Amino acid sequence: MTHLTRRNAIALGASGCLAAVAGCLGAFEELGGDDADGDGTLGDPANEVEVRVTDMPNPSFEPAIVHVHPGGTVRWLVEGRRHTVTSYHPDTYGPQRWPDGAETFHSGLLRSDREFEWTFEEEGVYDYVDTRALCATHEALGAVGRVVVGWPDPEGQPALEHDVTELQGRATTIMRELNEETRAVLADGAD
Repeated sequence: MTHLTRRNAIALGASGCLAAVAGCLGAFEELGGDDADGDGTLGDPANEVEVRVTDMPNPSFEPAIVHVHPGGTVRWLVEGRRHTVTSYHPDTYGPQRWPDGAETFHSGLLRSDREFEWTFEEEGVYDYVDTRALCATHEALGAVGRVVVGWPDPEGQPALEHDVTELQGRATTIMRELNEETRAVLADGAD
């Protein structure tokens, strides 16, 4: 039988307090504490996210929308034949669906099993497109995507203000859906 001394009682009490604090910290992270890293889905930003670039059944980015913290990195992994990842901006391709003053990118042609990554430093809504064309443009087939960085005010975001009918084919429908989702989540996040 173990004899309970004053020293053992203090040690047991301290252990209990440490366990309680650790449990509270874990719950804080699960609830989205400042340092918590989410899974990258819209409304749960992460520090790093991967997007698959696929061919089947049509060229697409999966998932079509991701959410990162400012300073977060998105990595596009090509699982199809040949694709690009390009900012929707007059400097690179199409209309401006990119925050004012933010640096733009064009991955160049990416073949299967290649990747491209970009770190997004500033809050905003960033739209991008696969500019590859074969029988039809990948854009017209729906190969468009979005990165939401932080919790920007939806007002003043070019991606959410520009007319989606400026885009080709299925890109119009997909961007309309992404706009609805993004506005709803950003409005909820502001509350």
